[in-house]
Amino acid sequence: MICLENASYFYPESGQPALHDVSLTIEKGEFVAVLGHNGSGKSTLAKLLNGVLVPTAGKVTVDGLDTADENNTLEIRRRVGMVFQNPDNQIVATVVEEDVAFGPENLGLEPEEIRFRVDAALHSVDMYAYRMHAPHLLSGGQKQRVAIAGIIAMRPACIVLDEPTAMLDPSGRAEVMETILRLCRSEGITVVLITHFMQEAALADRVIVTGGGHVLMDGSPREILTRRDELRAARLDTPQTTELLYRLHRAGIPVEADSIDIESCIASISAAYRKEKKQ
Repeated sequence: MICLENASYFYPESGQPALHDVSLTIEKGEFVAVLGHNGSGKSTLAKLLNGVLVPTAGKVTVDGLDTADENNTLEIRRRVGMVFQNPDNQIVATVVEEDVAFGPENLGLEPEEIRFRVDAALHSVDMYAYRMHAPHLLSGGQKQRVAIAGIIAMRPACIVLDEPTAMLDPSGRAEVMETILRLCRSEGITVVLITHFMQEAALADRVIVTGGGHVLMDGSPREILTRRDELRAARLDTPQTTELLYRLHRAGIPVEADSIDIESCIASISAAYRKEKKQ
């Protein structure tokens, strides 16, 4: 769906490459998590995916449409929506349903179609009951779900989320991640999640690690998140479950050290305990 071919981006004020010679493809229906420390190029990558930024060199296409061609900009934005870190920067109305209607209205849709899309989008993020509420009275997680609904109402094939849970508490992060997973798994929307939370990345189909403007690693969560030394070299932590199993393994306890979620971590420790007990 989205293809980067030797794409680079230089910020004019610095002259330094924020992203350099990156080639990758994101397929329809994938849930891709992008990890990287601050300044690694992950947010620049996100902005290249729907034409917020245009590559300085190389090429980015969305369903074959070149993002550098201004004639394609509107269609690309329809196909790839973007949600930013702070939902307050995306909420423009004083009533939730009016905010969600903002995008479809700008597409010039008929009132009946706008009404249908707004209701469907709010239901999809479980915020329909709050449709007449003032956004500023909502929690951080609820605001972010409204921002996501505003993008969904425009019917994109892909949603790019640039650290959408960074400003939220654990409860708000859980709300947003549940919404993201449902959109991808149930509705087939392609999701690109920029994050620094390892447990969020563990939920994805694919994990990309950026560093120094390059793609350092690309693979399944289990393949990437268990590469402890390489992640640390990229100034990233491993998931807490993986770190625990790594330390137990080094201490001589026969656990499987490649688990990345809580359930498999518990299963690995339980199996090692039963094995030790039999001996």
